[in-house]
Amino acid sequence: MRATEGDALGVAVVGAGGIARSAHLPAIARLRGQERLVSVFDTDAAAARAAGEAYGAYVARTLEEALERPGVEAAVVCTPEAYHLEAVAAAAARGLSVLCEKPMAPSLEEADAMIALAEAAGVVLMVGHSRRFTERYRKVYEAVAAGEVGEVRLVRENERRPRPRAGEAGTYWSRGHWTGDPRRSVGAILTNGIHEADLFNWLIGARPVSVVAEERVTRAGGVVADFVSFCVRYDNGAVGASEVNNAAPPGYGAFHEFELYGTRGQVRARDHEGAMVEVAGEGGVRHPEAYGLVLHVQEAYVREHLAFVDSVRHGTPPPVSARDGRLAVAVAVAAAEAARTGRAAAVRAEGGGTGR
Repeated sequence: MRATEGDALGVAVVGAGGIARSAHLPAIARLRGQERLVSVFDTDAAAARAAGEAYGAYVARTLEEALERPGVEAAVVCTPEAYHLEAVAAAAARGLSVLCEKPMAPSLEEADAMIALAEAAGVVLMVGHSRRFTERYRKVYEAVAAGEVGEVRLVRENERRPRPRAGEAGTYWSRGHWTGDPRRSVGAILTNGIHEADLFNWLIGARPVSVVAEERVTRAGGVVADFVSFCVRYDNGAVGASEVNNAAPPGYGAFHEFELYGTRGQVRARDHEGAMVEVAGEGGVRHPEAYGLVLHVQEAYVREHLAFVDSVRHGTPPPVSARDGRLAVAVAVAAAEAARTGRAAAVRAEGGGTGR
């Protein structure tokens, strides 16, 4: 169903975990008059209830109930990627457009199935690669598009994130969190590195050909790779390179450093140190302002939701299409294969439909 011109787009949020609470729900709340939270669902009833109470939304007992609530015109899928296909299929079957969190899917087969379902239903399927909406990378893209750096030859982005404190459950890469569960998580290459894969594709603007990669499990007792280093070769000779480390000391503020080199110039960007406010105690050091400073994520998600609303309202292609999401997955799954085999892996860049 397409939103009526001038009306707020009614949405159901599927998944009330960390990314919904920290990014999507606050963004929707800021877009009053343009987007409206109607219902929320999570298999964790307590999480769904907390989100519903905080944002004044109906708390659904099932996915179907959330999507069929009167006034719902679109779904915002915030579950782990293992459940994206199920949610997109249910939404498309009801004629609802979808903003789907990254990574689009854990496999190319599921990504292609999602694209086919959205196309058959004639609905928008946008993938939430939030970094395309951060001011930092928008400025980089503008410089590249304006020809300021010439032909892009190398893009490098490294990430540093803290490991959980000893005994801490329910945090990334712990056994109590889905990212540490091999049944639901491919590892850092999809959880984190998918951001870099999409940035490379977007800024280089060529076809990814092959990937070499190394993965490691750095968390004691862990079984899912939380460290990855990978390098992507493109058909125009450009290279994208990244290292994602989730083993920095507890309390360390997440940190990103970016470099782009072209034939006539370069662009460099890095995070603030995130230490404007520092709180230390027996449990270690934390920087409560760090998350807001890193990539200015709150503004990025507001822009992302505005773009989604505009696409649904006007029937225009979303700025991050399902094909874009699939291409990032193609790079990530090739990296996972390369890390597993110790050999360069080909990127299956072709596939899917138009991915409106």
